[in-house]
Amino acid sequence: MKNLVLAAAISTLPAALHAQDGTSDNPDQAPEIIVTAAAVAKLDVPLAETPQNVTVITQEAFERQNATSVEEILRYVPSVQAELSGRSGFDAFLVRGFDQSRYQFRDGLRLDPGFLQQQEPGGLASIEVVKGPASVLFGQIAPGGVVNMTSRVASPDRVAAFSATVGTDDFYRLTADIGGAINSSGTLSARAPIVYASRGDTQDFVGAERIFVAPSVTWEPTEATTLTVLALYQRDDYDRTIGAPLVGTLQPSPAGPIRRSLFLGESALDRLTSEQLQIGYQFSHRFSDAIQFRSHLRYSDLSLEGPIVQAPRGGSTPTSITRRGFNFTGDRKMLSTDNQLEAVFNTGDVEHRVMVGIDYQDFTDRNAGDLFGLAPINPSAPVYGAAPVALGPFFSADVSLKQVGLYAQYRAKIAERFIVVAGARQSDSDTRSTDVLAGTSRTQDDGDTSFNAAIMYVSDAGVSPYVSYSQSFEPQFGFDPLTTGETPPPSQGEQIEAGLRWQSPDKRLSVQAAVFQIDQTNIVNGDPANPGFSVLIGAQRHRGAEIELSGRLGEAFIVQAGYTHLDAKVRASNNGDAGLTSLNVPRNSASMFVTLDGNALGAAGSEGSIGIRHVGSRRANDALDILPAFTVVDAALRHDFGTFGIALNVKNLFDETYFTGGDFRAVFFGERRQVQLTLSAGF
Repeated sequence: MKNLVLAAAISTLPAALHAQDGTSDNPDQAPEIIVTAAAVAKLDVPLAETPQNVTVITQEAFERQNATSVEEILRYVPSVQAELSGRSGFDAFLVRGFDQSRYQFRDGLRLDPGFLQQQEPGGLASIEVVKGPASVLFGQIAPGGVVNMTSRVASPDRVAAFSATVGTDDFYRLTADIGGAINSSGTLSARAPIVYASRGDTQDFVGAERIFVAPSVTWEPTEATTLTVLALYQRDDYDRTIGAPLVGTLQPSPAGPIRRSLFLGESALDRLTSEQLQIGYQFSHRFSDAIQFRSHLRYSDLSLEGPIVQAPRGGSTPTSITRRGFNFTGDRKMLSTDNQLEAVFNTGDVEHRVMVGIDYQDFTDRNAGDLFGLAPINPSAPVYGAAPVALGPFFSADVSLKQVGLYAQYRAKIAERFIVVAGARQSDSDTRSTDVLAGTSRTQDDGDTSFNAAIMYVSDAGVSPYVSYSQSFEPQFGFDPLTTGETPPPSQGEQIEAGLRWQSPDKRLSVQAAVFQIDQTNIVNGDPANPGFSVLIGAQRHRGAEIELSGRLGEAFIVQAGYTHLDAKVRASNNGDAGLTSLNVPRNSASMFVTLDGNALGAAGSEGSIGIRHVGSRRANDALDILPAFTVVDAALRHDFGTFGIALNVKNLFDETYFTGGDFRAVFFGERRQVQLTLSAGF
């Protein structure tokens, strides 16, 4: 049983400018900002008319920050805490205080449930962060929300962009993005974002190298039909950052404080190697003005191989950190598809939108680990060169997950004033796991029905208040059975949210604010009266308020700012944490990224940006160690000469020492000051 649970666990190892693309660089031009709510409702409607708190980060916004990972892009999104595990090679983040790392989507389709991958920003057009439960449209996910990434795909518009970046810690990055029509009629287009990157790290002996290419071809035989075939290849060779011990960071140590550069692994060990291959299509056909069909499909293959060091281990002291590791091999395959039929029609002064869909996921994972021992290391005077000692097989598992969901969403716009939304999903999942070493297997079948509903009022003043209700469900696999012998049913989540949206008359500036309460129940805890069994008494309640401002202030300033107050509590638990704040969740956080547009001041083509991000104190573990609050400043200067451009980005301008996350034995340092110079060209 222990090995089976361990194998299942290993299989799941672990800002925001709403419409910046619509904000012209020409201060005399005020284009209409319309961002469709593709992630929220899977309906082709304006985001301003969506009764839910959503943040959309466009390509222009994260290129302005020179973000090189999804976690970096999420730094300026309210209610999101990213980089929880340092530069681990995996994207780890919380949304509204819940761990959503395993529930990442790309183009509306779920990615690897084990979040063992990173998505390269050079292949992304935008990121949509949907806050709150979203199981009606996305299936089995935790109640915090959804992070959905959209790919850059081929279109007739010509693209020929190149860049080269150099920076501290041996940072090098080359990018190219080439595309456009490939026939005279413009019905056939191609595009290929390409990235090569190499970097070191704040932590000694840590670094990464990446090769990425994402070609796509789009065929538009008529105005009513579009087919895009897209592929992706990404190879990463990297060392993971390893958490620093609690003693010497959060706790005093007689040996003195731990250095940010401390590496608890072994420099001679091989790097982890990750290879991703994705291929799929996006198809849409409009039968008439009233009826449209959309279909997305993706097949992905992810392999991961290399050593993972576990440190600090139990028995560590201030002068001797115990360590071990395992050589991991994993082969993960996933087929995802989502198909929707949408009808739009009017009856009197009511516009109706009805969308029905069916999605399917088929995920398989074969993973294994061979354990090895490492000699202890002194964190104050580390000596490297310890040879790993083979300790035999650690785990080996075959895991499969199948999910099918049937869902429907209805939206009515009444007299151009009221918007009413309601939806439902019936979802079924089948999970199977085999512990190869023990020769035992486990199966679990789960089904659930989820609902959502909302109403919004649209006023002439641009203020649109709303209230909404939504549900989520999250299957729980790998836990001990209930005393009845049944497997634990899915954890349930529900949210009540009230908010408002405002957009200026020229649609250059927008504000969204919300208050919410999320309750998660049916969380599995151990049964102290019956060891080896589970009880469903765990519960959390996260209450909060968010406000976001984005767009142009006058002619000179482009701003994205946000504040979150979050009261996240464990309401019931057998783990001794009832009444405590949820792990790694700050009570208060705020960020602001302001860009001064030189065009408005007579300095055509120039701009300067200042970003400030503040994260309050957080509970790191059940021992009540507290991660201190931090405030980090980022800065950027850019100038566009026409064909060529230059940019200077400084991240963590004042070289602040801070912690991004923690657990019961370790904490993770944020990066030191990073200075990056980029030369770009566009033809």
